[in-house]
Order: sequence, then C-alpha cells, then structure tokens
Amino acid sequence: MVTDTAWQEGSRAIYSQYEVYHQSGGIEQTIFHAATGRGRSRSQAIVEGFLQTAQVPEKGRLLDVGCANGNFLQAFGPALPGWQLNGSEFDARHQARVEALPGVDRFYTGPLEAIPGTFDAISFIHVIEHIAAPTRLLRTVREKLNPGGWLLIEVPDCLINPFMLLVADHASHFCPVTLSAVVTNAGFEVLRADDAWVAKEISLLARRTDGPPPATQNWPPPSPAAKQTFSNWEVLARIAADAAELRSASSFGIFGSSIAATWLDAQTGRTCSFFVDEDPNRPGRQHQDRPILSVADIPTKAAVYLALPRLIANAVAKRLQAIRPDVRFVTP
Repeated sequence: MVTDTAWQEGSRAIYSQYEVYHQSGGIEQTIFHAATGRGRSRSQAIVEGFLQTAQVPEKGRLLDVGCANGNFLQAFGPALPGWQLNGSEFDARHQARVEALPGVDRFYTGPLEAIPGTFDAISFIHVIEHIAAPTRLLRTVREKLNPGGWLLIEVPDCLINPFMLLVADHASHFCPVTLSAVVTNAGFEVLRADDAWVAKEISLLARRTDGPPPATQNWPPPSPAAKQTFSNWEVLARIAADAAELRSASSFGIFGSSIAATWLDAQTGRTCSFFVDEDPNRPGRQHQDRPILSVADIPTKAAVYLALPRLIANAVAKRLQAIRPDVRFVTP
C-alpha cells in the first residue's frame, strides 16, 4: 500500500468514525470451525492458543495495544486472573468500558514510549496491518518488554484470504513469511506464525531476544508464498465474475456481512436480496440496507455465494448443504 498523504488523510477519516464490530453492536465476532460449525470468539481462540503454546506464569503484566473496547482483555482476564491488564488506544472513546473490566489496571492514550513501566507480554490484535512502518514500531515495543517477554500479533493472512487486500486502511499486507521477517528484524525470536488458532489469520508468538536488536535489517528473497499473496488480485477478479452470474437468480444472497461480503455486493451491483451470517449476534440486523439472515431463514431455492477463501468455502458449503439441501451454496 502506498501510504502517501492522501492515504493518511483517508485513514484518519475512517478511524474518526470507526465503531468496532458495529454489525453486532460492539460484540466481538464469532469465528467458526469450517467443518464442524463450532463457534467461539476470536479472542478466546487466541488466548487458548497462547496458553497452549507458551509456558505462561500465573502472574504478569500485559499491555494490549489498540485494545478498542476491550474484547481481548475481557477474554484474557478470566484465563489468567493473576495478571495485571492494561490497554492503549489512540483516543479515550472506550476508556470507561475498558477500565471497568475485571483485572484491568490502566487505559492509556498517546505514544507507546510514554506508557510507564515494562510488561511481560504485549499484544497487537489486528493492529500491525494498519501501521506503515511496522518494524520501527516493534523496535519501540521491544523496549517496553521485560527480558524474555512475549509479543503476540494477530493479522489477516493475505495468502489464504485474498479479500484482505481490499481493505483501504491496511498499510501492510502479510503472509507468515513476511510477518516473521518483520518481527525478527525488530529483535524477536519467532516461536510460531500460522493460522492454527484462527482461520484466515496469522497468529504470531515471539519472545524478546537477549542483547540489542539487529543493527541492520535482513530481508529474505521473495518467497513463492509472498509472491502468491499479491497475485491474489487475480483470484478476486475471478470471484467477482463468478458471483456476477448469480444476479439473475430468483433469490440471491451473499454469505457474510463484513469486508468480503460488502465488496462482493458492490461487484454484483448491489443485487443480492439478503446476507447470511452464522454469528448469532448479526441475524435480524441490516447490512447495506438489506437483512442479515440466519442459515435457517434462507429462502427456499435461493442461491448463496460464499465470500470466503476457496478451501474454507468448500468445507462450509458441505456442512451447510446438509442442513439446507433446498439452498444452492456457491463457492469460489
């Protein structure tokens, strides 16, 4: 992404009006296992993965950077009640809500350098992709971590999920290889970077290394994965063309009510009659001035396009077809 003046001004306009999880009234999205349909919050999945991967002590100090309305802190607190929790944001919009959460000590605004003390873990849940110079930021973060402290990052996986290339305010687009390189150059040892915790996303866990960070940045040659990430624009063009053929269906819906579904709705001329979402907090609401339906409420003989990465879409379609054999589920 070219982060010029126009991009910066546009991003500021987006952030000034942004309401986290507005489709569900501020409630964090539910993520689902594609084959089983099991649902839980994204933050719960990340916390569970962290505890299963790292030897986390009973007591510590966490800073969640870009904490929004505190969903990650709310999931972290009950799992590690001995930890002191802290959040930071660029404004104080959610300060009262966050500081009212059990275990939360402080809510900070302003630069990271001004936050007092150091921490045993620092988390960035869907923040790093909004940063134009992530390595520079993470070198600053490194100085706020105690020796051996954990860095926890969650970002979209643009290799698996081409729809993330569409997000206007994302300054950086990652696959596991490129994110790992950024974190390593900032002075961390990467312990894992994959999509095992949350589908379509990279969950990266790293620890602060001993000694100073690298004096110079070492970037590996472009990998096949990195090249494929940006060739996914071609995948998006094919998806738009495929979905456009459904506009003539008597009843046409799009699965999802977030970024991918919004883009696909625009590409198909806003001709879908409804959206479908398995998140229990979304059906009954409106998206793009049309209803969000549950799977049970999809009209008979409707065609529903699954705005998901192909492998995930195929697994979801197979599961949903068994529930609603009277509906045609179309995959990329």
